[in-house]
Amino acid sequence: MSDSMRDSLQSYCRQRFPDRRHLQVKDFLRVTAGWENEVYAFDLEYGAPHERQREELILRIYPGDHADRKSQHEFDSMRKLHKAGYPVPYVHMLERADSPFGKPCVIMERIQGQVMSALLAALPEADREPLRALFCRHLVWLHNLDWRPFAEEGADYKEQGPYVFVDAYLAGEREVLKDSLLSDFLPVLEWLERRREDVPCVEPSVMHGDFHVSNLLVRENGSVAVIDWTGCQVSDPRMDLALTLLAARGFGSKDRRNYYLREYERLVGGKVEHIEWFETLACLWRLRTVLAALSKGPEKLGWRPDADGTIRQQMGAVRQMYDVLLERTNAHVPQIESLLASVL
Repeated sequence: MSDSMRDSLQSYCRQRFPDRRHLQVKDFLRVTAGWENEVYAFDLEYGAPHERQREELILRIYPGDHADRKSQHEFDSMRKLHKAGYPVPYVHMLERADSPFGKPCVIMERIQGQVMSALLAALPEADREPLRALFCRHLVWLHNLDWRPFAEEGADYKEQGPYVFVDAYLAGEREVLKDSLLSDFLPVLEWLERRREDVPCVEPSVMHGDFHVSNLLVRENGSVAVIDWTGCQVSDPRMDLALTLLAARGFGSKDRRNYYLREYERLVGGKVEHIEWFETLACLWRLRTVLAALSKGPEKLGWRPDADGTIRQQMGAVRQMYDVLLERTNAHVPQIESLLASVL
C-alpha cells in the first residue's frame, strides 16, 4: 500500500512541479497519527545529478465525513498563523477534488524536532519545568495574537456582546444532545446553562482547540513549532485553556493541571475567572464525542476509521475527565459509567 501511495504522490508532485527535473519521492514513511488524520513523512528530491536538492515534507490525508471542510480550514488557518509570525510548519499546497489519494490532503514543511511529550518523559521530574514553561508561553503567545484576521468573514464578535461564544457553545451542545444516545448529558448542560451569566468574554482570541504537549515539536536549538490546527477558531481563550488543563489532568495529574494554570495566570498577569465552568464544558465536549465515536463510528466525526482502537487505549484519561465532570457538577452520566465499566 505504501509503495502505491508513494508512486501516486510522486506522479502528483511531478505534475505540480514540472520545472523540477528528475523529481523523486524518497523515504516515504507513515508516522504516528492521532485520532483524525493519516500522516506521512517523505523527502522530495530533484535536480541534475551533480546538484540534487532535497526538501523534507509531511503529507496529511483527511478521512471522514468532514474532510473537505477540515482540510481547507487547517490550510487557511496555518497560512494566517505563519503570516502572523506564529511558529507553525509552512503549508505548501492543499488538494481536495484532485487529490491522488481520493481524500483531501495537505503537503507541508517537516519540522526536524522532537515531540515535547517525549522530551518531558525522558527527563526527571525536577528538570521538566523549563519545558512546561515554554509550553505555556506558546499558549499565551497564541492568545495574544490579533484575532481579527482569523474571524469568520463579516463577524464582529465585539458587537455581538460578551456572551456570543458561550451562547454558541450552549446552543450547539443542546442541538447535539437531542440525539437520544447522548441524552444522559443533559443535566450537565443544564448545570452550565444555570451559570451562563457568570462567564462573559472580555476579549476574544485565536484558539488552537487541542493544545497539548504532543502537538509541540522542539528543535535542537530549543525553538518550537505547533502542529495540528483543525480546531483553530476565534473564541474565548478560557475554552482553549480549559481543554489544555483537561488534557494535563487526563494524561497527567491534578498537580500538572494546577501548574499549567498557575503559569498561564503568571504570564497573563492575573487570575483566570471561572475556568471551572469552561473545564466542565470541555469535559462534556470530550466525553460525548468519545461516546459518539465508539457508538456511531469515528468516520462520522471526521476521524480515521481505526481511531476507536486508540480511544479505547485511552480510557484511563476518559476516566479522569469523567471524575472532573463529577467534581464540578455531581451529575452522573450512566452511559459513560457503562462504557468505563466495560473497558476498565
